[in-house]
Amino acid sequence: MTKTELRAYYKHLRTQLPPDKELELNLCLLQQLKSLEWNKVKFCHVFLPILKFHEPNTFLLIDYLKETHPHIQIVISKSDMRSNSMTHYRYNDAVLVPNKWGIPEPVDGVHIDEKNIDLVLVPLLISDQFGHRVGYGKGYYDRFLALCKPDVQKVGLSFFEPIAGIEDVDIHDIPLDICVTPTAVYRY
Repeated sequence: MTKTELRAYYKHLRTQLPPDKELELNLCLLQQLKSLEWNKVKFCHVFLPILKFHEPNTFLLIDYLKETHPHIQIVISKSDMRSNSMTHYRYNDAVLVPNKWGIPEPVDGVHIDEKNIDLVLVPLLISDQFGHRVGYGKGYYDRFLALCKPDVQKVGLSFFEPIAGIEDVDIHDIPLDICVTPTAVYRY
């Protein structure tokens, strides 16, 4: 299937999740995320969920990291819709306001350069067995990841297991290193 077809299908699947099942999947994702190697991470970029799109609840991970790994600086983004780019801020300093898509974003705060980030949690709808992913199609994360240091860990979160392949992978698509699902951690 193409990205457009996959995007429509998995967006629909996520919206059909009953609240109790979505909560269960989020708690299972958190358990899988806990198994990652967090001791070497100094700066962790976390996407904040678009709740109306039933994205994985990353606030659970933020709470976990703050409690168990206080050395990690949590980084969040603010989107510039004119340039389709993002700037990044330390989470603890940020006042959050939803943007036009419903994504909580920092109004201001301490700026963090992309080159400082060790691990990026990447939003997605579905990924394949090669680490390619389908997002919302604007390319924000591909542009952001291209600016990060070469060894940044790219970790996708999905309620669904990876599929065999995505038909229309583009040369500019940056694959994941890891995809975390409620049942497993896939490494590429």
